[in-house]
Amino acid sequence: MSFMAQHPIWRQVLVGLACTLVLLGVLSLYLQPDFLMTLANQVWGCF
Repeated sequence: MSFMAQHPIWRQVLVGLACTLVLLGVLSLYLQPDFLMTLANQVWGCF
């Protein structure tokens, strides 16, 4: 059995769309300066 026979194309499209939305959500956080400062302070606080 091939991979395509086990997983229909709609499932691959749905997983790809979900991954794209998660990636865009994470990348959009980097456009917010407050988030960047909070992240930098948390990383700096580890040292």
